[in-house]
Amino acid sequence: MDRKEPYIVKLNAGTHCICQCGQSKNRPFCDGSHQGTGKEPYALEISEDREIALCGCLNSGNLPFCDGSHMQTSN
Repeated sequence: MDRKEPYIVKLNAGTHCICQCGQSKNRPFCDGSHQGTGKEPYALEISEDREIALCGCLNSGNLPFCDGSHMQTSN
């Protein structure tokens, strides 16, 4: 289910699989629920530990990052 606000997460350096189908039970991270949806997770590479805003509404023009699109959605 899409949500109206971003996920603010602290990520360690490395690669993280970010859900792009909206079906993961572990959002914003992929849990494999995308199988059969035609959508694939986004492999996000972070070079250093940092806090980041990941899109929760799946309408961002800059996925997987939040661009404020949730302010325009009515879900």
